[in-house]
Amino acid sequence: MIKPASKIILFILFILGISAPPVFAHLSGVFAYFVQDMDEPSAGTRLLQQQLDSVGDRITRLEPEVEQARTDYYDQADTAVRRMRFYDVYVGSAIGALWAGAQDPIDVLASTELMQKRLTEDLESLADLQESYVQLQGKEDSLRRYASLLEPFKVASQSRDDRMARLPGGLVSPFAEPYIAYRIAEDWEVLRGTTFTLFFNWAQTKISGLGISEVLNQSQEFPGAWLLEEEVLNALVGGDGFPFIEDAKFYIRADHVNFSARIRSSRDVYNLLTVGQLERTGPAKFQYRIEGIFMDGMPLDPNDPDIQREVYRGQLLGIDLSPLMPPEAQTASFEQRNGYIVFRIQ
Repeated sequence: MIKPASKIILFILFILGISAPPVFAHLSGVFAYFVQDMDEPSAGTRLLQQQLDSVGDRITRLEPEVEQARTDYYDQADTAVRRMRFYDVYVGSAIGALWAGAQDPIDVLASTELMQKRLTEDLESLADLQESYVQLQGKEDSLRRYASLLEPFKVASQSRDDRMARLPGGLVSPFAEPYIAYRIAEDWEVLRGTTFTLFFNWAQTKISGLGISEVLNQSQEFPGAWLLEEEVLNALVGGDGFPFIEDAKFYIRADHVNFSARIRSSRDVYNLLTVGQLERTGPAKFQYRIEGIFMDGMPLDPNDPDIQREVYRGQLLGIDLSPLMPPEAQTASFEQRNGYIVFRIQ
């Protein structure tokens, strides 16, 4: 015998799937995608898992390399320091002996010249050591950034498991899971237009309002280039600055630009995660191209018409470099790095 609560769920499924009026047409599509994903992992779920595995693999590969580089650096540094100290002591003693008349000046000068040559070699070695130390710092920074990126993917995965484990009162599996999917789809229909896209439009407005020259920093490493740094972006539009968005944070990496936050509806709180890349929208204009959206680790269909229209069209986190371009410049290019994006004006 079917319980009353189960009858309600079946009725909801029937209404949404068969006789839905136009106002619910899109909701039923998102809902169907959620339900399908529970039974059979979608491309979105596979993307989430691939990203989770990819970050973990990168950390695994980087850790021993960074540790070996650190060991090599300290070994070389210790040798260089001991040589410098020996040189300092030797020269001081030799000069003192020379002044006291206890040593032949020719011998002292010859020995000092020899030590001077060795000192030059050691200084060159120290310069190489400094370069290797900078490379080590870069590897450590990459490791730290990928480790920090692992957290939102873990949260998304755990949120999915937790939500599937919290069955609504009076409902049992397998009827509870479709109801959970329906509630998420229903909330997404509201959040997409009232919070999600408005947040990115607000972020774009803050960037353009402040002025692109105030948001980007001139690069010391790449002459004539400008940098969009992760820390600067998060200081400007991250955190809790937008209504119903909390702990907003961008993660700029060489392969993807990710965004995580908690997003609130009138009924619930979700962990939001997006995966995408920067893309060109004009000769000197760029935006955040979102490839995947996850609500509590459950993927939204990237081919959904409303997502295509409201999310992928227009300027999401739009960046316009036109004010920075000299009259002779025609275009600008970009390159994603770990922690920043390099813009070059050409």
